[in-house]
Amino acid sequence: MNSTNAGGGGASAPLVVSTEEQLRDLVEYISDYGIFCFDVETKGTVDRHPDINELFEQEWKEHQKNLKSTNSDVLARSREGIESRWRSEIALDPLRNEVFWIGLATFGRSWAIPMGHPNGQVIEPEERGDGSTVPTPGFRNILKNGKESMAKARYHKPAIFSDPPEQLSKSVVFEALRPLFFSDFVKVGHNVKFDARSIAKYYGGEIPPGPYRDTMLMQHVVNENLLEYSLNSLITRNFKHEAYARQGKLGSVITQVSFDQATEYVHLDAKWTWLLHQNLWKKIKNNEDLVRCLDQDMAVLRVLMEMENNGILVNHRAMKNLGKELDQKLQDLLLSMMAYAPSGFNPDSTKSKQELLFNKKRDGGLSLPVGKRTNTGAPSVDEDSLRKLEKSHPIVPMLMEWSETKKMKSTYVDSLLQKLNKGKLHPQFHLHRTTTGRLSSSNPNLQNIPRESSVRGLFVAPPGYSLLVADYDQIELRVMCMFSHDKKMSEFFLTGADIHSGAAALILNKPPEEVTDEERQMGKGVNFLTAYGGGAQKLAATTGVDEDHARFVIARYYEQFSGITKWKRDVIKTGLRKGFVSTISGRRRRLPDLKSADNNLRARAERQAVNSVVQGSAADICKKAMVDVYDAFIGTKAQMLVQVHDELVVAVPTEEVSTLEPMLIQAMGDGVKYEGIPLKVSCHSAGSWSEAKGK
Repeated sequence: MNSTNAGGGGASAPLVVSTEEQLRDLVEYISDYGIFCFDVETKGTVDRHPDINELFEQEWKEHQKNLKSTNSDVLARSREGIESRWRSEIALDPLRNEVFWIGLATFGRSWAIPMGHPNGQVIEPEERGDGSTVPTPGFRNILKNGKESMAKARYHKPAIFSDPPEQLSKSVVFEALRPLFFSDFVKVGHNVKFDARSIAKYYGGEIPPGPYRDTMLMQHVVNENLLEYSLNSLITRNFKHEAYARQGKLGSVITQVSFDQATEYVHLDAKWTWLLHQNLWKKIKNNEDLVRCLDQDMAVLRVLMEMENNGILVNHRAMKNLGKELDQKLQDLLLSMMAYAPSGFNPDSTKSKQELLFNKKRDGGLSLPVGKRTNTGAPSVDEDSLRKLEKSHPIVPMLMEWSETKKMKSTYVDSLLQKLNKGKLHPQFHLHRTTTGRLSSSNPNLQNIPRESSVRGLFVAPPGYSLLVADYDQIELRVMCMFSHDKKMSEFFLTGADIHSGAAALILNKPPEEVTDEERQMGKGVNFLTAYGGGAQKLAATTGVDEDHARFVIARYYEQFSGITKWKRDVIKTGLRKGFVSTISGRRRRLPDLKSADNNLRARAERQAVNSVVQGSAADICKKAMVDVYDAFIGTKAQMLVQVHDELVVAVPTEEVSTLEPMLIQAMGDGVKYEGIPLKVSCHSAGSWSEAKGK
């Protein structure tokens, strides 16, 4: 499939770049335009990573214990299945994967560059048996007498390929492409963060500089309410075309297809990403708000690449010790539960819990009242149901604690140990997974890390470094005050008075100095409730007051802070008129249900309108801070590690804490006023995340 013409969208075949002269030609062509799209295909190799190989071998040994068959074919297939999953995970890790294809595209041209595709053309196609046929010779089960079984069975006979064609080496390709990547050209990609981080290893770990444009994030700016932002789904949405209908998406199996198939697939990815960019850019470029939001996200994206590569160090020994402590706690809980449960009771079994809690006493149960039922009519034993039964019997809180402990062990010990890379975790941060523009994280999700020191204490500074942990004080409440200009709330922030005690004092009509800790908690609860749109039921659940009193508290709150009441009504009116509400950066939240005839849908959309303005504007401030902090620390040894909502975690040399901490606070905008309301940044340093947070 070596063609001399690019397949930029017409009938001509894609250009496979197989010579250095062709590489030079494409670089020259792209340089004339100053913008290009790139997309990589990656693979993973288990035995190149000793730590992964060790985990794989451990998993295989455990799996073998549960296998009933000793047939060598069964064992081989089982081992291959586990290894295949590990290879897939490595392929998705930019720090460990191997780039072996890269697709490029720009105006009128696209290219596919192979750098080690393992296959040539198909000599014998693969065969897959679903169990309804006798496997082909050589793929049948072996009987005890040594002969092949003629029984029907599932099987997979891999395809046989010719030798692959000659391909350029990675070193030659990436050196030739250096003028493109390390330039001020606009670099386009779909989830471009992954592609840019994946190629950085071929440039000594240096991530190519921006500017970037990510089609996934461009679509999110245009429509933040989509359920899926995959390339395939966005092509279908924007072009009404099934781009991969003929061959399917081959990324996860690209090492198992022919050279021609891989070439076409790489070409399609690059071409369609480019066309999608052109389509979305037309929708964005003439709208000042959308351009500003996209520019903001692209600036943050560059910071996120560095953060993900930096990772955060974990105290490996402490994590293993925590696992042992949690195992012991589970054993102690199980022994305690046996005082009330029958022999063989399994606290992980829904059926066991249902029978114990709800069966009649004559049948060995506790005969507790059934709160709600599942879709099948069985008594529910979910968290809410158990919480309502917590005081009904001593075993119920034990079951709740068992579940929490089991989750902590699996999520924050077992799972995290498998994700470590040279002692660090490298979480992924996402700009498109929330409707408000707030960042989210995964693999692991640091936003769900409990604040207890037992978990946060595991995240530590590298030797010779300290962690600076800085966050904004009451940023959402300040944002709400910025918009509403409420006089009483403004007074709290301008004088530095405690907003939660102050709110409680106004509601209860008493001096702030007489407010108790319990009353302050109520003030805190209703303060945040106004930002997130909850009602009396939620306030009652979070503060412990009854619902009647919660309704009284909320009514009094809105009487005292009347500016907030008016502002909320104005937000909803604006959303009705425009079809969307906007944050301080102009980011839009489209809410068609504001016009719904369904009262529940409309009420939810009204809450979302207010929450989107507040949370989205707070996210705007935090994003700006990330970029400003990154710029402020250029030339220092500081490393940005983690962002969790309004909190930044930075590693700095311990001897430079006194110099860099004020720089961090200033870069985050401490004292800067938005609409007359100042931001306030708190910052602490310590050897671990929990110590710096004082938790």
